[in-house]
Formats: sequence, C-alpha cells, structure tokens
Amino acid sequence: MFSTILSTMLSTMFSTMFSTMFSTMFSSNSSDYLLRFFVVFFMVFRPGEEARSESKSVAEGPDLIVGIVVDKMRYDYLTRMWDRFGDGGFRRLVSEGSSFSNARYDYLINQSAPGYATIFTGANPSAHGIISDKWYDRLRDEMVSAVYSDNAVAVGGSFVNGKRAPSGLLAGTFGDGLRMANDFRSRIFSVSLNDAASIISGGFSANTAWWFDNASGTWMSSSYYIDSLPDWVEEFNTRMLPDTYLKRKWEPVAERYSYFRVGKEPKPDAFQYDLKRMRRRGDDYELLRSIPYGNTFTKDFALNLILNEQLGKRNSADMLIIGFSATAEIDRKYGTFSMEVQDTYLRLDRDIAHLLDFLDEHFGRSRILVFLTSDRAVSYPASYNNYARIPGGTFSPGMAMSLLRSYLNVTYGQGDWVSTYNAGMVYLNHNFVEDNNIQLDEIQKRAARFLNQFSGVAGTLAEDVLRSNYFSSGVQAQIQAGFHPKRSGDIMIYLQQGWFERSLSGDQLSLISYDRHVPLIFYGWNIDSNSFRSEVGVVDIAPTISLLLDIPIAPFTSGKPIMELIR
Repeated sequence: MFSTILSTMLSTMFSTMFSTMFSTMFSSNSSDYLLRFFVVFFMVFRPGEEARSESKSVAEGPDLIVGIVVDKMRYDYLTRMWDRFGDGGFRRLVSEGSSFSNARYDYLINQSAPGYATIFTGANPSAHGIISDKWYDRLRDEMVSAVYSDNAVAVGGSFVNGKRAPSGLLAGTFGDGLRMANDFRSRIFSVSLNDAASIISGGFSANTAWWFDNASGTWMSSSYYIDSLPDWVEEFNTRMLPDTYLKRKWEPVAERYSYFRVGKEPKPDAFQYDLKRMRRRGDDYELLRSIPYGNTFTKDFALNLILNEQLGKRNSADMLIIGFSATAEIDRKYGTFSMEVQDTYLRLDRDIAHLLDFLDEHFGRSRILVFLTSDRAVSYPASYNNYARIPGGTFSPGMAMSLLRSYLNVTYGQGDWVSTYNAGMVYLNHNFVEDNNIQLDEIQKRAARFLNQFSGVAGTLAEDVLRSNYFSSGVQAQIQAGFHPKRSGDIMIYLQQGWFERSLSGDQLSLISYDRHVPLIFYGWNIDSNSFRSEVGVVDIAPTISLLLDIPIAPFTSGKPIMELIR
C-alpha cells in the first residue's frame, strides 16, 4: 500500500517538474533553449561516470589499474628535466598524484628482470628467485634466461622468441592475487618490447603477455597464454608501423639540452640519425628497441589493447602493465645524461601525456589507478666521477676469473675449478670439487679471499657466510636480499664507489646509491596530491596496491604497505 502511494507521489512530482521545465524552456525567446534542455537532462540523469558507479562505487575500487615501468630511469631525471617537460605527462603525475622522492631497491645487483619481479611480487630476489637476467643452471651446465621455457611455442612472431613463460619466477605477483580474489573475473595484460619485462610483470595468471619480435617487426606471445593471435592484434601487426618509424630521422625535439663535457663549455652538438641508413637490413627491426619511437610504438599498442579487450568495462578491476624499455637501450648506447637520453625522456613525456588523456577520456581519473616506477636506475657516468676526482676504474671479470683459476690450480692441482661468472657472482664447479674430496666452504672462502685483493673490489662474501648469517643492514644485507641458494654463485663480489663492471650486455654494475634510487608515483583513484621524502622500498609497491584493493597480500611479500596512501 505504502509503495503504491509513494510511486504515485513520485510520478506526479516528476510529471509536474518536467512539464514546468519544458514549458519554461520552449516558451522562452532565448535561442539556446536546446542547450538548456541538454544541461538539465545531464544534471538529472548523469549517464556517464555516475551511471557506471551504480555497479561499482569509488570505495569499491578502480575500473583499471595501469602500471608504468620506465626501464633504467634515475629518480633525478624528473628534477633535471622538470622545466622541459610538458604539463600533461610526468609533471601531471607528480603534481596531481602522490610522489615518493626516496624509493629504493633493497638488493645490490640491479638488472631488468629482478627489478620487474620485485615491483610486482613485493619480494626480493632471495624469495622471488629472479637474481639476474640470466643465471647459471648447475644441472644443465649452462646459462638460463629468467623466462625461457621448453614447453612454450610461439604465437605470432618467430619460433625461437616464442619459447617464453614465467618459468623462472618463484613467487606470485599482486596481479595473481587480484585474479584469484575476484574469482578470475579481473583480467591482466602486460606489454613491453622486452619479453622478460612483459612476462614477469604479468605473473603466472596473466591473460596475455605481449612482446616484440625483432625478426618480423610484430607483437607476439606464446602458447603459455593463448593459442592464436586475436583478430585485433593481427590487424595491428599488418599495419607494420615499425617500417614507418624506421624510415624517419631522429632529430632533437627540443632546441637545447644540458650536456656536460669535461673541459669544454656545455654547448651540445646537434644530433641527427637517419634511421633508414642505420638499419642493418630491411627485414630487421632490432633498431626499434633503441630509438624513442620504440616507446611510442609500445604506447600505441597498449591503447589498442585497452579498447579491443574492453578493459575496465566489467565489475571487477582489470590491470595493464606497460614497460617502456627503449630508455634502457638508449642509455646503454649513448650514455647517461646524453642528449639522446634527454630527448628520449621528453618524447616519452608526450607519450605518457597521451596515455593519461586517453585514460581520462575513457574512464575518468576517479576510475583509474596508475603507478609509475623503474626496474632499476643507473649510476653517474665515469666522466662525472673522474671530474669529481673520485677514484675509479673498470673491473674485468674475464681477467679476474683467469687469475682465480690459476690460483686454484696452484693450490689444489690442475682442474676445472671454476664453472663461470655472471653479474658479480662466481660459480665453482661443485662436481669437480666433490670428486676431489675438498670441502666446498673451504674453497669458497679461499677463492673469496683471493678475489678480495683485486683493485676496485670493495669486498666478497662466500655462499657459506650468506647461508649461516643474517645481516640487517649495510651492503651485506643488500647482497643477502639478492641471494638465492639454488641460483646464486658461490662468491658474491661487490665493487668500490667509482668502479664499474661492464657486462656483455653493456650494463654497468656498481655500488652507488643511484643504481637503486628510482621514481615512484601513484595517481588517480583514491590518491591525493602529495609528496613524501621518507624512504620507501620498491618491495612496498605490491603490498600497498593489494591493501588499496582490499585483496590478500602475497605470502612471499617482504615489503610493507605505504600507509601514507591508505585512507
């Protein structure tokens, strides 16, 4: 009875209101009566963001989570280039979001694969197992990739680049937790030119991880995720945008760059690269990885993915991870603080602005949660250390291993005592050591003491010491955080400030704080405009997002939620 009376009252009220409204508008002499009608219509019905909030309120969570990882980005790139950035990219994230100026990695050996694993698992390499981009597998007697899989085959792209899966990961990501918490209604996609970056960030249960194939110039995946390419990916690949990019010239996007040259005035020479001439062959697309257009290509594919996969259009939050990897290759090729690196970040700033505009247009800021960080940073270049008169040099692993083998031959007799060296880790030949009835901890300690005498070596730690002790601070704690007993070497080497080990990939490994110091910014849903100077760890990202989304924190997580972000 009451409901019938209430229904009649509401019907009469709205009938009278609209009758008066239409009478007023259409009897008016004003020429903008149609505009008035639509203004009133949208004020009453609000069919956009408010209509969607009926199925999901702001308190329940965002529609889409977007993780942006800029490879090899120092924190101070933000401050150094702030005045040259536009308003819509990095500056927008910092000004309208919550930024942390003292975010750091807790372990020593900074490479890309461990960085991505740490961001998305909230654990250090000691738990998630990705100790470096590659490591020595004693059972197989060979170096193995963090994402190589014998069981996977290519879906699109070339055969060899398809044998990929998250096989090396030993801990789940917060994306895996999101999927399970929502009974797998949430969908997760990852995109990067770099296969390991995409695969590791997507975790075990990603719907699809996408990476770039040098041979075909197309986006591809593996059978771990899907059986065939979706139609929209096929259509995107047929456009062959890499051919368009690689016919261009790479010229400065700004009039002037800051450029330090020892003993000279800071007046940079202009650069211009004819990409068509630089390309090795017409059917090779590797060059795209080391030019700014590689980031633009990644962003464009990510936007197409959002639209075609209908991300954020269901009641459970979806997630997209975008890894911008060209920055790392350009840094390796042209050097930290080079004009090319600066130009790359100015162009990336525009790509990020385009991405944020797209997200705002399709979702609204209150419906997205964006975070930006880096997989690793990079230390000051040698020219800066030299100009500051900081002692330094380059540590040669090849020479060190040659002398170590000679020393062990003299000490224990001729033999194959050393298996290999990788990323600050010495791997002894366990089978040969055991066959000769030598205690492993004894030869480890001898080898560590010998290597400790080399110029540039700050110290060494043997596996036995790391297994039997707990270090709560200092470089020893950082080494322990990056040590996994089944994958790490027998001796860990760390260098003095100003000294570098240049790996085969061209990465510089050192012991400087900027190798671990990266940007960290949160933006969008439930995020206020703030800046924080307190130290936080990259391991804190995953548990923070888990707590924000009210999903279980992964059991292997060693980070703590950043409570400044939690309302």
